[in-house]
Amino acid sequence: MKVILVSELSDRLAAAKNKLGISTRKMSELAQASGYRLSNYSATVYTNGSHPATADPATLEALAFVLRLPSNEVRRLAGIAPDLGDFEPDESANLLTRSQRSAVNEIIRQLAVANTKAGEGNADSPTPISNGNKPLAVDENDAAGDNVYSLVPPPPATDTAAYRAPNRGKKQKDEADKRGEEDQDTAGDDGSQDPEDRE
Repeated sequence: MKVILVSELSDRLAAAKNKLGISTRKMSELAQASGYRLSNYSATVYTNGSHPATADPATLEALAFVLRLPSNEVRRLAGIAPDLGDFEPDESANLLTRSQRSAVNEIIRQLAVANTKAGEGNADSPTPISNGNKPLAVDENDAAGDNVYSLVPPPPATDTAAYRAPNRGKKQKDEADKRGEEDQDTAGDDGSQDPEDRE
């Protein structure tokens, strides 16, 4: 498990804990008495700076409650998107099949996991991806910039199997054209075939 040694989150939590004058054990007891999940261990590691790099949203909610901090402030400091409340899908979601609903739920789950791990990636939510807000450097000669690996040029056409293989489509077209010319040669002036050629 990756551990952050010092963080703005733990500094803020420790300051709130000290202001209230409560121990981590008392934090845990208060949270659990109110229905939150918070162990003494979690309260300790989040307030002393040795918490995991990826914070658990339920633990953050408990810490915010016990320390009387705005939940979204704690989430922002942890690099997690703000809690926007319950998600209400559009009315037309009722028209989706069971498999479509599963697909939509999986997309939502994946987006939520990404938000939990990396925040929103904006200036108000510093994350490992956006920390420092360093602009993307783009090479004027390469529109893709330095965020794309160099591609290996393709081999010359003469070195590919497609170049050396016989072109079956061309061969079939040539044969069809030849048959068409033969059919025209045997047709009469009015476009019909000679009675001798018909069988």
